Amino acid sequence: MKNAIVICFLLAATAVFAQKDQTMFSDVDRIGGWGAPIFEYTNLNKDVTVVSGGGGALVLNDFYLGGYGMGTASYTNQLALTDESVKFKHGGFWIGFTPIQHKVVHPYASVKLGWGKANYKETDILTKTELVRQKSSIFVTTPEAGLEVNVFSFFRIAATASYRWVNGFDPVGGFKDTDLSSFGATLTLRFGGFGDDDWGK
Repeated sequence: MKNAIVICFLLAATAVFAQKDQTMFSDVDRIGGWGAPIFEYTNLNKDVTVVSGGGGALVLNDFYLGGYGMGTASYTNQLALTDESVKFKHGGFWIGFTPIQHKVVHPYASVKLGWGKANYKETDILTKTELVRQKSSIFVTTPEAGLEVNVFSFFRIAATASYRWVNGFDPVGGFKDTDLSSFGATLTLRFGGFGDDDWGK
């Protein structure tokens, strides 16, 4: 009988002091995930150049966390006797914010933080001989802001103004960091589940 009383007392004490552990995502009520092709329109060759890439992310309420990769961008410069060119690509983290997602049209903003390689080459125009080659490790930051449209429950289109800031490129020939940095426009096509009725709120 005494043992039963002790056990009941311990169970009651446990119930009084037991509390649910708080976690980083305990207040998250919108969870989803998506993948997206990315089309970046920038002025690299004094004409509009399209650079494509892709990425994906996990949706947590109005924020998303993921990664991206962009294909090769090419910048050329023709001199009197030689051609110069720089080709680079980059990839890394992708962080975004999409408030009032339940509206058909809503704000959209993100920043990409990535790393990559830039390859410089100078070639003799007449002989096609490679005269100089140099590789540089670069860091790329690309903030963007604009609007997103909910086309279907599984498909959204974001159109944004962006700026690609390149740092770390070793100046060579007629090129430096600022030549690889550029304002642009970005089109992102996001496919997946965004924490709506299909995924649960």
